[in-house]
Amino acid sequence: MIGVLVGTALLTGCSEKQEASETLPSPSAAETTEALPPLGPEDFPVPDEARTKDAAGAEAFLRYYIELLNRLQAIPLGEPLRELSPECETCLRIARAFDDAAAAGWTYQGGEVSLNDVTEPQLNGDTASLVFGARVEVLSIRDSAGTPIPDGQEDLSPNAGSGMTLRWSSEHHSWLVAGLTIG
Repeated sequence: MIGVLVGTALLTGCSEKQEASETLPSPSAAETTEALPPLGPEDFPVPDEARTKDAAGAEAFLRYYIELLNRLQAIPLGEPLRELSPECETCLRIARAFDDAAAAGWTYQGGEVSLNDVTEPQLNGDTASLVFGARVEVLSIRDSAGTPIPDGQEDLSPNAGSGMTLRWSSEHHSWLVAGLTIG
């Protein structure tokens, strides 16, 4: 009998006329965060944390860019460097060297760069300056037969004084490299 009464009460409650809410959800509930446009290689895009116009974003971009250099050297491929550093002469030179090596069938062994002693980025408007030490591993360049090319680096650089200048790009909503010095 109790089950019949509870069931009747529930059904009666569902069939009663309800007034519609006269308020709409707040705009913030309906808003979504805009996705950033893709930037960088498809398999290794610039991460969101490196696309903020602040010191943390500048440092995250530096760390991303160094890792990108190491990845592209292993392929070798220069185009992503041109996309992310159109004003940087050193970066464009590295991109050309990667493309020339690929065209000749050469490969790089070693030469990876790792960061030491990254200081707090200095921001000035749309520019960020970063100073850091870089460990550069010994580099060997080999032709398609695996024979060493005499242009390789002979010594390890354990903590080469280095720096990077970044410029904020509103178009890309990201930092881009304007200058790079390693060692």
